[in-house]
Amino acid sequence: MKNPGAWNKLADLARRAPAEPEADLALSFVTRVAARGLALRRERPDLLGFFALRALGVALAVMVVAAAVSYPLAGKASTTADEEDPVADLVAQL
Repeated sequence: MKNPGAWNKLADLARRAPAEPEADLALSFVTRVAARGLALRRERPDLLGFFALRALGVALAVMVVAAAVSYPLAGKASTTADEEDPVADLVAQL
């Protein structure tokens, strides 16, 4: 800080300043704001959004199950061309 004395001087002046009384809001303003808040119409829930969230949940569950089922097959390395079909291995595990 270049001049700490100026800060101290301003801080002292701020401490000595008289406190301003709180300004009250007009009763009509408060009533108008409360009426507008209570008069807001509640929108009906979006049916498409409701089903979209359900579909997202089902899709995530299917993805997790598919990953869990295919994880053991992903670790196997194909060493020969004569190995069985991976789909047959998956069906056999079920």
